[in-house]
This record gives sequence, structure tokens and C-alpha cells, in this order.
Amino acid sequence: MGRQIAALLVNAGLKVHLLDLGTADDPTSLARQAIVDLPGMRPAPLLRSADTQHIQPGALHDAGDALAGAEWVIEAVVEDLAIKRSVLDLIEAQAHPDAVVSTNTSGLPIASLCEGRSDSFCRRFLGVHFFNPPRAMPLVEVIPGAATDPQIVASCREWIESGLGKRVVVCRDTPNFIANRLGVFSLMDALHRMVDHGLSVDAVDAVTGSLLGRPRSATLRLCDLIGLDTLSHVARTVYDGITDDPWRETFSPPEFMLAMIAAGQLGAKSGSGFYAKQGKEIQCLDLASGGYRSREKIRLNLPTRGTLGERLDALWSADDALAQFAREHVAVTIAYAASCARQVADRLEDVDRAVMWGFNWEAGPLEMIDLIGPQRLLDTLEASSQPVPGLISDLVRGGGTVYRTSAQSVDVIASDGSYVPQISSGPLGDADYLDTLDVLEQGDGARLYAAGNGVGVLEFHTGPLNILGPEPLHMATAVVNSGQLQSVVLCGAGEHFSAGADLQLLLRLIEGERWQELEEYLVLFQSTTALMRFAPIPVVLAAGGLALGGGCEFSLTCATRVLAAELRTGLVEAKVGLIPGAGGCKEVVRRFGPDINAVFETLRTGAMSDNARQAQDWGLVDASDMIRMDGHRVVQHAVEEAQRLAAGWQAPAVLDLPTAGSKGLSRLVAELEQAHIAGQITPHDVVVGQALAHVLCGGGEPLVSQQRLLDLEREQFLALCATAATRERIVHMLDTGKPLSN
Repeated sequence: MGRQIAALLVNAGLKVHLLDLGTADDPTSLARQAIVDLPGMRPAPLLRSADTQHIQPGALHDAGDALAGAEWVIEAVVEDLAIKRSVLDLIEAQAHPDAVVSTNTSGLPIASLCEGRSDSFCRRFLGVHFFNPPRAMPLVEVIPGAATDPQIVASCREWIESGLGKRVVVCRDTPNFIANRLGVFSLMDALHRMVDHGLSVDAVDAVTGSLLGRPRSATLRLCDLIGLDTLSHVARTVYDGITDDPWRETFSPPEFMLAMIAAGQLGAKSGSGFYAKQGKEIQCLDLASGGYRSREKIRLNLPTRGTLGERLDALWSADDALAQFAREHVAVTIAYAASCARQVADRLEDVDRAVMWGFNWEAGPLEMIDLIGPQRLLDTLEASSQPVPGLISDLVRGGGTVYRTSAQSVDVIASDGSYVPQISSGPLGDADYLDTLDVLEQGDGARLYAAGNGVGVLEFHTGPLNILGPEPLHMATAVVNSGQLQSVVLCGAGEHFSAGADLQLLLRLIEGERWQELEEYLVLFQSTTALMRFAPIPVVLAAGGLALGGGCEFSLTCATRVLAAELRTGLVEAKVGLIPGAGGCKEVVRRFGPDINAVFETLRTGAMSDNARQAQDWGLVDASDMIRMDGHRVVQHAVEEAQRLAAGWQAPAVLDLPTAGSKGLSRLVAELEQAHIAGQITPHDVVVGQALAHVLCGGGEPLVSQQRLLDLEREQFLALCATAATRERIVHMLDTGKPLSN
């Protein structure tokens, strides 16, 4: 875990020393090997493999300047109290007297780790629990000790939220804190309850996934991902620490789980657990025989779509065996959260946030009280002879809810029955930020906000992927040319910026042979992206999620970019038998000139970056562009950048561009033919590659105008649209979501 945390910090732009015990002969051996192993890990902890150069190996026994000069020292050794204390001894002896020291523990008491240490150390010591894998998981639990300086807690929280882009919950120093205590309880309850109800592995996962607002991994697949040995260890830690808890026995692993661990069936890391791959088939464990069998198609007479409230309402109205299992499981999980909520957190909303961010639940357990109804929960608990926590019985008596929402605020019930305003969940996300702004104009597929100081925020909102038809393009042109703004930020509603052109529209125009309309759409798209580059005011892109095809072309033409680190971008048109047709080819020539070998292969294969740093390596993102770990706040950072650029803005000159010319074109065409002869690419790959090469090489001309490149791009795009193979690729992509190799 230590090396993954180191990788996360490097992703954020820090230089890190990774210290380990090593051996007497080679003190840095373990640290060096941990760094060497990082690029091969999946999921990848690093944004770029080459960034291992920013992690320096060292020996913990003789850390020298590494510990003495560090502002933050993170202990992340195995979950063993004695081992952690011995490592903290070494840190206390060598670290700078003002350094913040934290432990990455999933549940060991902070008080026990701090016991016997100096007042100065205890003031600077706290728990900072990163969820695994730290790059992907949003939750970080911060656990102050009794003597931790509140200012240090606040500073750590602020930097983890802004510098690492994480969602922070401050927890009390109780066994396994919040997320693991409640999330593991839910898993362990399902394990016990499936035996009581005689349910199969595939049945349990079918009914505890999307129906309940949980991930597709549901329960038993999640157990496999965690590792049954790890899950058992975490559950045992809670069990040992809660001697007076009425639900304590739930944390005791059932016999079949212990037998699986003894047999080495640990889950994904051992190759078998509740699931195992047999040949090409993923099979599930048969608890009765101990062998694996093909999974059954479990038919649920319950909805897995609609709002979570609607799904839970249907669950409470159903009367079959699976529904009874799920009802009892949900009710007990909620009851346990309600029973210990005020022990583990200062505020009830932090309980919900920890479970939602740590286990990716759609709603937290206390919010689910309101969705289901306190009376129905009480009835279910009593019917299954389970304790009813005071919070639920109080809500039934008082007719209240956990949360109370008004136009002005969201309030949360306090221990005395009154309601208090919900505390902030951290820095304002972009969606909430935009809700605070006035809407200047509402168009079909786009919305313009006033961000102040002459900055407008133009948000595309055409659906989950923000596909761009003519309407948002017209509005973008009108907004930038309006003369009413000093700068514009361009963004997309929801998770993604834009997946580009409207393929459904393209296919309709192709099938109807409406070539003039198709060319008009291309001209509109090209002129809109060109305007973003040569506009009289700066246009700044704020993007996260996906920026593909036309979305990437918008990105390439903006004055500058503020990007989420996890942005996936690329000129992917080759996947549907096309080339970039909205100015992307022109922008590639502007950026690369005659030196197009590497980028040609990237475009020819329709490659999509894994993240913004990789796109930067490809040349699709500038070195000066801002790449943010807090990707849910890129619009706000872009507004600041737009304000800065507006002062003294001058649009770039429209210059002719050098290309690889006829020699470059001949070379690329020859390479395509050789690849085809070798069986490496398909016949239509050759056609698409030749069209791309023709444009990127300026039609064979060594110096071309930007308008000439746009004309060439459009001509080749239209020619490809007229081919049957391109139409087949478009249809296949729309039908399956996957590219066709033809």
C-alpha cells in the first residue's frame, strides 16, 4: 500500500522518498523493488510509468535527510500494532520536529499508536486512511488523536481535498472508523444470511447489486476483490474491539469462509474464491459441493432501474424468498449504522458520505432510512427479531426523517431531535458551483452561465456523453462572437466533456445520401472549433471524463486547457472508419508540422489516452495546460484561468503551416501497404490511413494554409463516408459500442 500512496503523491506533482527496512546487506532493496514493480501493477497506480523517477528509495533505519527534510511522513506498513509502533519509533527519532506524521491504518486505534510518545509528536500525529486502490478510490478517512492539533487536521484535510482531489471524512478513533466498520458489517451479514436462507452465490450477487444502489460487484464478487483473508482480518479487528456491541457476532467469519481461506480460495489474488475462471468461463462456487459450476441467470421480479427510492419501495412490496433476504439484509445494515452512527462520527452525514465514497453506494445507510421509511424498517427488524436502534424508533415516534430538505438548505436531525444545517462535504464541486451562477441563456443542448468579471461558462448538455449536433455548435459560435463577454469557459454537463460528433446524425445523412447536409454539418463544426482558436476573447476548456473525437478537437483549439488528471481523450475517428473532421487534422499539423510519424500512428489506430498526462506525452495536451487531481472542480479553476487570460488577450495569427509534404505522404502510404501485406491491418484500415496521411501531409504540399487543411480534411472525411466499410463501422459502433475490424 505504501508504494501506491507514493504513486498517488507523485501523480499530484510531489517528489517522494519511499523507505523500507530492507536487509543488512542491501538496506534499500525492498524499496527499490517496490518502485520497479509499480509500472506493472493493475490497476495502474501511476499516471505515467516514467514518473517512478520521482520516487527515491531509502532505508528506514538510516533515512538521513529524507525524514529530516520531509513535511509529511506517512507510515503505511502491515496492519500489526507492534510493527507499526516500532516503525513509528524510527520515524519519531529521525523526522523533523515540525513534520506531520500519519498512519495509514484501516482500523487500529490511533490512541494505541500514539501511546507513550512525546507531546510534540502526538500533536502532529493522526490517522490518514487511504482506500485501496488509492488512485481510484475517492475516500480518505482522517482520524485525529486525542492530542492532535486541530489546525493540522484542517490543513491535512484541505490539502488532501485540493491537492489529491479526494473526498475527506473526519472520523472518531473507534474500531475500523466508519466506512470499513459499516461496509464490512454489510458484507459479513450477507455471508451469514445467505447460509441461513440457503441462497447460492449468484443469487446473492444478483439481489445485492444495482437493486440496492450498490456496484455491480455486489457482495461476493466484492469479497473476492478485497480478498477473503483480508476481509476476515478486518472483520476480526472490529470483533476484538467491540466487546459490548449487540451485533458483534456478525463480524465473526462463518465456517465456510474460514474453510475457503484454509483451502487457499482467497478471491481474485489467488485465482479462486466465490468465483473462478474455468477456461474462458467465469464460474461460481457451489457452497454445498465445494466445486465450481456455471452461473445461473437469476430472474429478479424487481426493478434494477429507476430511482433508488422506487427500487427499495418495490423490494418492500415483494414477497419472494430473494426479496425477503434482501429486505432483512438492508434493514439490519441500516440498523447497525444507525446504532453506532453517533459513536463513529461527529455528524450523521459523515456516516453516509464515508459509506458512499468508500464502497460506492448510491445512498448512505442513514439516507436509506428516509427512502424506505422508519416504520417499514422497524417492522422488518421486529419481524426478524433484530434490535431496533434508538434513532429509528425515535423517528417513528416523532414522525421525522434523518434529512430535511428545503429550497435553502439540507438539514440533519440532531441527537435532541432538532434539525441542524448539513455541513459541507468539502470544496464545492463544479455541478454545485454552476447551480450558484445566474443563467444568461438557455439553448437547445447548451447553457450559458455568468461567472462574474466578464467570464461566461458555456456548458454542453445533450445527454450523458454530450454528443454535439448542430444546435450546441451554433450557440458556441454565437456566445463567443457576442461581444458581451471578456472570456469563455467551455465545459460539459455531468461526468464527461464530450464524445464528439453525433454518429446517429452522421449515419442518417449517409444512408439518405444527403451529402450537402453532411458537408454543412462539417463546415459548421470546423468553423466553430476554428473560432475557439482565433476568437477575439480567450476560450478555456474545462474537461473531465471523456473528450473524444470532436470533443478532443474542441480541446485542441482552445486557448488553454484545465483538465482532470483522469481525463481520457483522443482523436478516435478511425474506430468508425473516419478521420478527424472538425479541425483535428489541422491542429495536429499545427502542433507537429512535418514530424508526424508518432502522432500518425496514434490517430490511425484511434487511440484514446488513459489519462491527461499520457495525452500530454502524445502532444494532445500542452506542457502549460493545467492538469488537476481534483477533477470535479476543473470549471472553477478554468474560470480563474479565463480571468487571467482576458487581461491583454491577443488572438493568435493565422499562419501557413509546414507539413511532411509529398515525401512524407509517400513514406506513410508505403508503410500502410507493408503493414497490410504483413497482415497487421485490414483493407479499410489502409483506406482510412491513406486519407489521414493525405491530409496530415497537406495533400503533398510542404506549406499549406490552415483553410486548405480544413478543406482537405473535409474532402477526405466525406469520401470515407461514401464507403460501405465506413458505414459498417459506424453501424457496428452504434449497435455494440465496440469497433469493427473490417
